[in-house]
Amino acid sequence: MDETSPANKKTDRKISLVSKVQQNEPISVNDLVQSSGLSASTLRRELRQLVEDGVLKISVGQVTLATSNEEKPFVFRQMVNIETKQRIARATLDLIQNGDTVFISGGTTTMELVRLIPHQRRLTVITNAFRLASMLIDVPGVELIVLGGVLRPGEQTMHGHLTEWGVHQFRADKLIFGTEAISLQHGITHSQLLEVSTDRALVNAATQVFVLADHTKFGKVAPAFVLSLDKVHVLVSDQELPGDIVQVLKEKNIQVILA
Repeated sequence: MDETSPANKKTDRKISLVSKVQQNEPISVNDLVQSSGLSASTLRRELRQLVEDGVLKISVGQVTLATSNEEKPFVFRQMVNIETKQRIARATLDLIQNGDTVFISGGTTTMELVRLIPHQRRLTVITNAFRLASMLIDVPGVELIVLGGVLRPGEQTMHGHLTEWGVHQFRADKLIFGTEAISLQHGITHSQLLEVSTDRALVNAATQVFVLADHTKFGKVAPAFVLSLDKVHVLVSDQELPGDIVQVLKEKNIQVILA
């Protein structure tokens, strides 16, 4: 899809609106009209869609990010901290070598990485994420392998015993995946039990494990245990990750890269 297509322009408008809300919440609808440069009718249409998608919430004319104790919808996570995710993705790209075989799991940060992959010349990419696969279908030099299984619709990822069987048929130089929760005490955890077995299978089939996570993911614990930090080889985060956390990670022999 062309970068200037109507669909991409619409996505850019939504990302810009979510960023403005994130930086200034609560913010009034009237203030958003003035700061966004959009007409009142266009803004209200975009806001209505973002509310329906579970990204924003509007109460008495005030706009805030939607909140929930459950994992937030993909479209919400895609638009939050987008610039940080893009920096992390660019730093991760430098770690992928020409000729590598890489597992890439679904997620909003890994999606930003996949956008950059055309800059690589020759890779084998194995993924269980339809969104990521669709972005690589026509990329020259990429041998794409898509794992089957049971579809998790909102995430557009595949899971279950067929997915895990597929993982076991391969070995990869690197596994690259994001996470919603990292704790120095409890390791990497997830709120979706369905994804845990898939992630563990991917970890066991990769020579190196690369975790992409901005600083907001640290200090959180979700119900399902995925893996301990001693299984992680490289962690790519952002400059706001506290120094004491970086030090502990390095003491665990994890290479820490701050984008």
